[in-house]
Amino acid sequence: MSGMQNDLTAAIRSAASGWKKAKRQADKKDRVRKRDLERLRSYRPPKITIRRAAFEVMQRAYMKASANGRYYANARQIMYAARPWVLELTGGEIWKKSSYFTQTLLKDYIEMYDPPWKVAWDSRGHLTEPHTQKNIGLGGIEVMKYTSEWTDIFFDEFPSELPEIRIETNGPSLRFNAVLFIEKEGFDPILKDAGIAEKYDIAIMSTKGLPVGAACRLAHQFSKNGIKILVMHDFDLDGFKIVRTLRRGTRLAPGTPVIDIGFRFEDIEGLQSEQVVYRQKKNPKSYLRQCGATEVECDFLVKPSSYYGWYGERVELNAMTSDELIAWLERKFEEQGISKLIPSDDILDKAYQRAVYQKRVKEETGRIRQQLKSEKVIIPSDLKRQIADKVLDDPELSWDEAVWEVALTTDK
Repeated sequence: MSGMQNDLTAAIRSAASGWKKAKRQADKKDRVRKRDLERLRSYRPPKITIRRAAFEVMQRAYMKASANGRYYANARQIMYAARPWVLELTGGEIWKKSSYFTQTLLKDYIEMYDPPWKVAWDSRGHLTEPHTQKNIGLGGIEVMKYTSEWTDIFFDEFPSELPEIRIETNGPSLRFNAVLFIEKEGFDPILKDAGIAEKYDIAIMSTKGLPVGAACRLAHQFSKNGIKILVMHDFDLDGFKIVRTLRRGTRLAPGTPVIDIGFRFEDIEGLQSEQVVYRQKKNPKSYLRQCGATEVECDFLVKPSSYYGWYGERVELNAMTSDELIAWLERKFEEQGISKLIPSDDILDKAYQRAVYQKRVKEETGRIRQQLKSEKVIIPSDLKRQIADKVLDDPELSWDEAVWEVALTTDK
């Protein structure tokens, strides 16, 4: 029996119980007292709880947020998908804090029913390169180490050792020419499912809240190397603050001329908004204007003051479903001219020579492999003694390294 059936059954039993009790107390003419009659006529079945309502719609909410399981969906996307249905079932009641849904209700549901869902959860700030999948934490030491290892790629067309197909890179050179900065964590699995990083040769950088000095320094280093920085953020005061912080920098980090791709007012049509209260005396519009918000955006985000202070509306990135997010993002990339990285002619010429060399070495390696399979390799009769002597002379040498050294000197 579903939760809704349980609630309906409980409501009927409750109502019937009240009438039964009233009939027992009726007079000899089987008339119910007027006071009891009015109370029973005004009876309303108990409201469904927020928890039960959330559990009732959780499957639908996940399927909507994830495009029927096509993409990962992060916890807040599922929350936004569930929100209108929960409001309807509870008669207008909803969780006071989003964390109650994302950290309690959703996790309780998954633990109880173990659905095969792809749910993304928040983590700390980091940057991920396309193709190499190198993951760099956005801390001071990690960023310093990462940028110190950057090189302008110079590769040998005829390396002494057989190279990998992909040229090894350190940093953005010949690997990516744009970075997408996301103000919050949790979108990586969705973008990975859609192949966004590799499709556009773009690195993905995300933080939780305002960017710290390390993130600002990394963005600045990218910009100095000709890398575009695109910023994706909620349509709210904090989102505008993030863009302003990246552009102006922090006390110990320089600013960067980043590109604000939204959310802006033109991006939020048809998306759910939610009310926000500003705990401050000064009108938030003045700061929003400093951050580059238009008057139309200011009027949406901040309403006239009331007894309780300033209030307004906001729209989160999570209000989009995963398919809407990918479509919106690709449209923004097209507007900004973000496309695949194709190096200069001289780099391509060298890479082609390298690829031909690699192809022929592999072919020759295959020929030698077949030759050795068909002939008897003469193994030294005292191989074990030679290995023992070598590791005795050099205790740090491993046995297989010793075998290699013996083969170099005995196989002629």
